[in-house]
Amino acid sequence: MKTRPSPKTVPASTRRYDNSSRRQKQADTKERIAAVTAELHAVKGADKTSYADIAEHAGVSLPTVYSHFPTENDLFQGCTSHVGNRAPVLAVEKILSAPELSTAIGLLVSEMERQHLYFEPWLSRRMDSYIPFLADMSDDIRQQQTELVKLVLQQFLGAGRRPKIVAGCESTLCFDLWHRLVRGHCLSLSAARGVLIKSLLAIIELQPASKSNPKQGSK
Repeated sequence: MKTRPSPKTVPASTRRYDNSSRRQKQADTKERIAAVTAELHAVKGADKTSYADIAEHAGVSLPTVYSHFPTENDLFQGCTSHVGNRAPVLAVEKILSAPELSTAIGLLVSEMERQHLYFEPWLSRRMDSYIPFLADMSDDIRQQQTELVKLVLQQFLGAGRRPKIVAGCESTLCFDLWHRLVRGHCLSLSAARGVLIKSLLAIIELQPASKSNPKQGSK
């Protein structure tokens, strides 16, 4: 009876261990924990969300949550990154290509409304007042608004510094005013848009248009 030759044994030192699937599984678990944390923060608030709550809703063990997010700062950073990465992207080109200023302002207000609606579950709880990473994200949003206002003014009014106009427009577009109109005064979204558009146009009218701007000159 012939015996089969035994297979050659590969020395342990030369084996290649492919752990890509394991790394992907860990990344998926971490992302799921961050997503669940964001949801719980939106519903309960960060101060009322415990690691045990997160573990239960994410379907993982408590040590697993701690292994991915050892500290609250790590957890807040992961949660904030998850929320920020999924925020609506402003249609800047669409706004700047509008045929006239009033149309551009209408588009700008509508775009900001999309962002406000998205961030409302977290910003309405004022969590940015005690979560550093969320505060940084709020600052980034305000800076984004400011730069977009500057671009719109330059596009339709010509070059020039307009610090008071920019400040007035950015303040009008901020989340707090929108939230006050929609939730505090119970205005419909369309009614709030109308108020904000008229307010922005009134602020901008304080600045005379530049004759050198082609969009203004073609009217």
